[in-house]
Amino acid sequence: MEQDYYLILGVDAKAGAREIKRAWLKLARREHPDVNPGDREAAARYSLMHEAWRVLSQRALREEYDHRGRRSAPATGKSAAAGAVGDVGGRWEQVIRELFPESAAAATEPAMAPVRGEDIHQVLDVSFEEALRGVARECHYRREGACAECRGRRWAPGSPIETCRSCRGRGVVEVPHGPWTVRKLCPTCDGEGESGEEPCRVCRGRGHIPVAEKRAVRVAAGSPSGSRIVVAAAGQPGRRGGEPGDLVVTLKVQPHPLLERRGQNLYVSIPVTLSQAVLGGPVPVPTAEGRKTLRLPPGTQGGQVFILRGKGVPSPGGGARGDLHVTVTVALPSGDDPRVRRAMQELEKALAAAARVMP
Repeated sequence: MEQDYYLILGVDAKAGAREIKRAWLKLARREHPDVNPGDREAAARYSLMHEAWRVLSQRALREEYDHRGRRSAPATGKSAAAGAVGDVGGRWEQVIRELFPESAAAATEPAMAPVRGEDIHQVLDVSFEEALRGVARECHYRREGACAECRGRRWAPGSPIETCRSCRGRGVVEVPHGPWTVRKLCPTCDGEGESGEEPCRVCRGRGHIPVAEKRAVRVAAGSPSGSRIVVAAAGQPGRRGGEPGDLVVTLKVQPHPLLERRGQNLYVSIPVTLSQAVLGGPVPVPTAEGRKTLRLPPGTQGGQVFILRGKGVPSPGGGARGDLHVTVTVALPSGDDPRVRRAMQELEKALAAAARVMP
């Protein structure tokens, strides 16, 4: 029975190459043998989808298929099989990398290639003032270290160690998946290429044990919350001679009770009395370095903003320092106090008299 390749991939007969590829990728992710281990029906569906993709993804085969209205006659013999493989070529390998990057990497990387260690992520709490002026702190964490008992070889000292029989010392095995073969790390030796009879009793055959570490971390002045500090080669050790990972420290800056940071600038609101606003005069202002004095001009209005240049956040890169924006809020007295009422009535009379004499 002939198969409708367009129907198998769920596309129209006039679909373009990009639409066909998109449909193939979507179906392949669902029907791939890695996703459905042991499912023979899924494997059969996947093989059929692969055949449809092989024909429709190549102009010559698709034109022949459209012209005949049926599947191209299957090739026979070694030369035909080689030709079919050659038809797919590098395009098929690219699709495999897009679908399953780990399997593709295992298929293309040399056996027992070095593997870089994983990064270790830590959060470092610092105060608002520490982040502004900069500080040196110690970061305590745990990482994997080579087992001193077996020196990282995973087997008990004196235990016979031989070449792994599953992979023959290559560290990888070939696993058939539908129309191709994928190379993966050997599950017997975990890619090490050797195996022994008795696992190390200290590390239980892992080759490494958790160890306590501490590293000095320098927080640059002006560092914002969420910024990252990378300590190179302080992460998990690599495998098979690979480089160690990094220690990645994320800063968590505690908020200030009065100051608010926005970029390199700081913002604060200060309450003043009615007399201070009317008469003006010095008022204390909180800053990153402690309290400073701001001299208000007479007749300061509520909501008025004063800018103190260079009193903001220093730039971690050594650029210009930000500013401090001070917003004045006028605290009005309560009218329930008889003395306040009398004073306000006298002030109202004085203001009215001053308004009458103005031209």
